[in-house]
Amino acid sequence: MKNIKLENKIAYFMLTFSIFILNFKYLSFISILFGTFISLFAILLIDYFRLYKYKTTKILLFIISIPIFIYSINKISYFIGDNILKEYSIIIITISLLTSIFLIGNKGYHTIIKIIILSSYFLFFIFILGIILTFLYIKPNYLTINLLVGDNIFLKTIFYVLSQVYCYFLIYPITKTKFLKKDILISSVFQIIIYLFIYSILGILTIYLKYPYVTIFKKVSLFYFIERIEIIFSLNYLFYFYYFLLLIYFQLKTIICLNVKKKKQQILILLFLVIILFLSSMMF
Repeated sequence: MKNIKLENKIAYFMLTFSIFILNFKYLSFISILFGTFISLFAILLIDYFRLYKYKTTKILLFIISIPIFIYSINKISYFIGDNILKEYSIIIITISLLTSIFLIGNKGYHTIIKIIILSSYFLFFIFILGIILTFLYIKPNYLTINLLVGDNIFLKTIFYVLSQVYCYFLIYPITKTKFLKKDILISSVFQIIIYLFIYSILGILTIYLKYPYVTIFKKVSLFYFIERIEIIFSLNYLFYFYYFLLLIYFQLKTIICLNVKKKKQQILILLFLVIILFLSSMMF
């Protein structure tokens, strides 16, 4: 039981960090700061009243998850096409992604979590390496009063709160383990530190860049002979994206297959993914 709790904590940390990295330019220092406490209050209320048990909540989650899944598939396909597999068409990349998500996602929640936990060691190593390589590019003067000023603070805070609550639903209700206050506090403190780190390198340009997290690594080379090191960090970014998609898929699969016979589940899921592919391709 202790191992399951620890796995869920790491998975929650990785998931919240994934959403933070993926939506970095849509956040602000204030939105993360205020959003942390509002999220904590909201999640504790949900946990206390066990709102995740109601059918209405599951229907609402399903309705919310579908557009998020479609948008995320589209976004990750373009990211791969722009940064990693430039010679492949977006539709081929999307089909490959959906196929791998189908194969891994059907193995079950614990398999997904094991993959996240095992690869987190690699991601942590890459992350620390990135911090070391970019540390010299920090400009403290970027961390001025401008950091506290921004547009749409209210909307950014609401967005952050909803993303944290959504992460909670993707982890804790499924495993029926207890959510603790420190889970979100540790995650949010780490996000604030990384936000300040990236902002101190890019400054106000942060809000205009498509991939701020990847962009900071374009300035460096490893030992002066490995160029284009940002490709390594693009893979890092890709892993975060993939975790998010896997857990959304599992959430959708669980709701779709509720009260459906095992023989029909695979057909139903395949049909669902074909529809997702069609809707996603309409965005290309």
